[in-house]
Amino acid sequence: MTTASEDAEGLDPRRWRAAVFVLAAMALDLIDTSIVVVALPGLRDRLHADGAELQWVVEAYTLSFALCLVTAGRIGDLLGRKRVLLTGIVVFVAASVACGLAADPTMLIASRAVQGVGGSLVVTQGLSTFQVAFPERERARVFGLFGALSGLATVLGPVLGGLLINADLFGLSWRPIFLINVPVGLVALLGVARNTRESRAPDARRLDVPGVLLVTAALLAVLYPLVEGRELGWPGWTFAAMAGSVPLFVLFARYERAKQRRDGFALVQPALFAGRQFTVGLVLLLFFFAGVAGFFFPFTFYLQSGLGFSAAGAGLALVPYSLGAMATSSFSPLAVKRLGRSVLSGGIVVMIAGTVALLLTVGHYGATVSTPVLAPWLALTGLGMGLVASPMIGLVLSDVPPEDAGSASGILNTVNQLGAAAGVAVLGVLFFGLLGGPDPAGAGAARSAWALSRVLWYETGILAVALALTLLLPSAPDGPRGADALPDGLPEPAGAPGAP
Repeated sequence: MTTASEDAEGLDPRRWRAAVFVLAAMALDLIDTSIVVVALPGLRDRLHADGAELQWVVEAYTLSFALCLVTAGRIGDLLGRKRVLLTGIVVFVAASVACGLAADPTMLIASRAVQGVGGSLVVTQGLSTFQVAFPERERARVFGLFGALSGLATVLGPVLGGLLINADLFGLSWRPIFLINVPVGLVALLGVARNTRESRAPDARRLDVPGVLLVTAALLAVLYPLVEGRELGWPGWTFAAMAGSVPLFVLFARYERAKQRRDGFALVQPALFAGRQFTVGLVLLLFFFAGVAGFFFPFTFYLQSGLGFSAAGAGLALVPYSLGAMATSSFSPLAVKRLGRSVLSGGIVVMIAGTVALLLTVGHYGATVSTPVLAPWLALTGLGMGLVASPMIGLVLSDVPPEDAGSASGILNTVNQLGAAAGVAVLGVLFFGLLGGPDPAGAGAARSAWALSRVLWYETGILAVALALTLLLPSAPDGPRGADALPDGLPEPAGAPGAP
């Protein structure tokens, strides 16, 4: 029911109901980045996929998702955010059906690439819809929910994937990890169609095609080597490609400035980078998600290959981390409103403490470590992650004008993907390098424990850089306008979900 205050402000009374369905669609897209990892043994056995094909089952989604984010964001500004969001859900669900029915690795890889395109449309339009549909006092809550999803997706993917595979529903082995997207996606599609209001950028013009080509080439030059380099042994061309991305990004930036001066509608608005909140926040997100994704890659490998955990066992071992993150993400946006950047700094300090405790525990117990011994430190690390991931999205987007919401959300998610890819690549190289080097601690599980305990020191260094970056953010507790939670004393907005 519309209230008088909502009518006066021109607010959509269905915005919180719509947010539930949008977040459901976004959760599917984010979880599908990591859910397939635990299915790789089944894919190898059932589809007779070789090592390179298994790698591309994972990376086809990651690459297409990351490469399309900036463009997807601006397309929504041009054509209508609700329209593009619905299109993205349809593409994602259709591709999920194709994945679940794949008869060979080639079909699965192609379907995963299409899934990534649909996912990029959903995630960017979801964020930009939140930016324009919610008033400043409510944005922190809805962005906080997405921030929590972003941080938890890496954990929830293997957990859900492992449970579905172990259940072997209808004898379908790995296929339900994709087919489960169909009913959830259709519910999200209907909910978004019925409850979301259409919006677009005023005075929208044609898509900046040269800008699209330049940014895609620059991102491809850095992302492809990051996701392929470890498997290929880091040949010289991978470093040359990443170095070549620098002049491409510079050329893109110069072109966008000229485009903005010429007609005022560049693919990426240069003015977005004028504010410290946005630019420092992006760099912080880069290191933060490098640390989060970089941690889970060697840790999951250690559980499965080192300790012999099953897919479900490895997923369940990470449940304390998920519970910790969910506990703090429920109140961290409001805490940032009251206490400022110190909440983010404190969250990263907690993550560092949990990581150090983990590495000392793994180093001490080696091959004999058990899940109950790891659980307290995983939970502690998750508590810290929830303090950072939940409010950070709102902070980065807080000063973005509504007409540039799509472009800004595309940039933000691209940075998240770059950080995650870089974290997995760097810590993965270190981890596997240690596994193949001199072994002072024995063999098998002991070797994995020794390598993991040392890699986690580098993980601590990445988090320390993120901690230093939090000190460069504006320190005022009230922060920027978009990061504000509800003013003290105001009731919960009508229709808001009980969590955050």
